[in-house]
Amino acid sequence: MRLLIWKTRLPTIAAGGLVDGVGIKSALALGAVAVQLSTVFILCPESAANAAYRAHLMSARAETTRLTSAISGRPARGRVNRLISHGEGEGSPRPPPYPRAYDLGKQLHTAAASTGNHEFAAHWAGQGAPLSRELPAAELVQMRIYEMGDEGVYG
Repeated sequence: MRLLIWKTRLPTIAAGGLVDGVGIKSALALGAVAVQLSTVFILCPESAANAAYRAHLMSARAETTRLTSAISGRPARGRVNRLISHGEGEGSPRPPPYPRAYDLGKQLHTAAASTGNHEFAAHWAGQGAPLSRELPAAELVQMRIYEMGDEGVYG
């Protein structure tokens, strides 16, 4: 990260794989001006994630994520489900470009979810998904600041 920041000379926001205060502190020490956390907030009560998404994120299935273009037409990391497995299967056609693939995927999920099947949803999740906890967002942020040590964000 330090080399990337030095070469580009651009302010860099670190994202991906950051789930705790130690990772945040490390990214900032390497020169990032900010960090972006995402998956760790999905289980927060303030999140709009539905019950199926939350249940899958709290299960052992959260450990299996994959970078795929099968759902949206663009690479993104998600919890492996039937749609990803089919879309990446041998002989499966390539998805249309974004946003068409994503729009079609949403329609498929809506149809499947109406029968209680959530295996066609875009359950985006990073590799740190198993470390997610069900906490209010403010409490989660305070916990991450505490994990960074005495200096916190401004040290």
